[in-house]
Amino acid sequence: MEHSENGIGVGTLQVIADFQLERWLHTLTHEDRGTDSQDLNWQQLTQFAAYHAINAWYTLPPAARTHQVLKSEFEKKWTNKVQKFGSDTFYGEVRHRVLDQLYHILTKKSRIEWPLLLFESMDVWVDELDLGLSMIVQAMESSEESIVIHKFVMEDSAASLALFAHMSVVFCNKAFGGKPVQLQVVNLMSGKQHRIETNQFTMEQSLDYLRLVKDVYLESRSCTCCREDGLHGNKFDVAIYQ
Repeated sequence: MEHSENGIGVGTLQVIADFQLERWLHTLTHEDRGTDSQDLNWQQLTQFAAYHAINAWYTLPPAARTHQVLKSEFEKKWTNKVQKFGSDTFYGEVRHRVLDQLYHILTKKSRIEWPLLLFESMDVWVDELDLGLSMIVQAMESSEESIVIHKFVMEDSAASLALFAHMSVVFCNKAFGGKPVQLQVVNLMSGKQHRIETNQFTMEQSLDYLRLVKDVYLESRSCTCCREDGLHGNKFDVAIYQ
């Protein structure tokens, strides 16, 4: 499936990607609401370096996975856009903290040794939504009993976790059938971990959530006046927290 930045697919298909929804949600809940979603913020720039390092880490044999290697890979993609961080001090703090958290996450006892999927972009079609969903599976483990999807984030607000959980329920149901799915979300700044058992959500609940997201997101992409006034964001916030 091909998809454009506003989520409108080729021809009559509508396809929305997880990263598009995450950027959109960020603009609704932060002070940079009026900025161009293509202008990457400090969190997205940091994620880029972290994701490169994680991907490189898992391409190496376990014996070669050292702190120095991780640091080297992280530095390769670390941004020089200090102004995005607001100050030299915060720029250095983020750099140091995220690298420390990465090493702790990747070397702890419960670490993944060999992910079944690693930063794999996958698409599914959801008839109930008349919509295609595109999702980047950052790291996935699988056993006969269940699937575990790991996600590394800079932001773990209630709204972002809800979006990831509901999208994962629908996506995994279509991609992997009815196999139980567990989500492990790690905040790269704080090290805080969230374990989400998706069996607490029904498929219908998650479909209803994504119907709302689809309607509000696509409407916000096509209505400049309402986007500037934040009306669609208010409508979405009220709906998801009811």
